[in-house]
Amino acid sequence: MSAGSIQIFLSYAGADAFEASLLQYAVESLLVDMGAKVWTYQRDQSRDQQTIAFDIKSRIHQSRALIFLVSPATIELGTTQWMEFAYADAFGIPIFVLLNHLTYNDLRARGKGVPPLLLQTKCNDATTWPDVIQELRSRLMNAPINLNEAP
Repeated sequence: MSAGSIQIFLSYAGADAFEASLLQYAVESLLVDMGAKVWTYQRDQSRDQQTIAFDIKSRIHQSRALIFLVSPATIELGTTQWMEFAYADAFGIPIFVLLNHLTYNDLRARGKGVPPLLLQTKCNDATTWPDVIQELRSRLMNAPINLNEAP
């Protein structure tokens, strides 16, 4: 990550890689003036990294925001995503939740397998992603610099 850039962590289930790549491109394109770089596992994770869990935790800690793309695949197989969500919460990183092929009522109805923290967080329908990016922009413009960012 270069000096002056803003890292945003995008958390998603592997089954949602296509949607995540589109979202990654959209966020980077719309926030290019801020130097935004969206970190994703598929594109940015070093293939020779032996401690992937540590690297992901570190990447979240260095991020100015986390976009959490939740889908039925997250509910079924999202152990890694739940850890990413928990790390962001623990580090005080702003979290922007996008529900993909899922509604808030679906989340509440599932109960089991959905962390209470997610149900207490503002969840946005994935179709509202442009509004979420605008909110993200606003938060980033008004947020203090994260001293934990890598130079």
